[in-house]
Amino acid sequence: MTTVLVNGLPGSGKSTLGRALAAELGLPLFSKDAVKETLADRLAALRTPERDRWEWSRVLGAAAGETLWTLLRDARGAAVLEAPWLGDPARAIVRAGLDAAGVGRAQEVWCDVPLALARRRFEERIARRHPVHPERPGEPDDRWAAWARTAAPLALGPVHRVDTTRPVDVPALAAAIAADALTAAAIAADALTAAGPATNPRDAAAPRGVSFTSQ
Repeated sequence: MTTVLVNGLPGSGKSTLGRALAAELGLPLFSKDAVKETLADRLAALRTPERDRWEWSRVLGAAAGETLWTLLRDARGAAVLEAPWLGDPARAIVRAGLDAAGVGRAQEVWCDVPLALARRRFEERIARRHPVHPERPGEPDDRWAAWARTAAPLALGPVHRVDTTRPVDVPALAAAIAADALTAAAIAADALTAAGPATNPRDAAAPRGVSFTSQ
């Protein structure tokens, strides 16, 4: 099975790359924003007056995030997941989600882009986003200062750093991901053969960090 986490700052190109990569790999794409926006459309009547737009966004965002792991479990770990998993708490959340989905090893695609460029891209599209997203044009957003300090790959497994300031060679990226998955599967199979059924396949293949540069 191949589990791919597409991660990065808002405005880093995750959604665009996630769609193209999922199609290239022949895997389903599970996007946190897509789930969140669907929940917002269907559950709007449940929003109470005391919930401001930020709290409502957090509630639906948490539900959407948990839904990704359920979908991944049903897909038997073969999927591309796309979301902004940023900051120290995200690492524990994602590890717990992967465990709940029965996934011991996931590859990560980190959309590498300067924070200033990601922020400019993000702010340019705010007015066009689904209204469940609480940001509004011209309003201050302190989260960017925090992301400047903490945004980095989760590094729970192999990391493919992709320069998303320019077009990405998606077939080459998909080939690197597929090759890594095959190598990990072969290592796990060899370890099981050598050690017997008591070996945990999750421990058989050590994560390998890699860097990917588009051409």
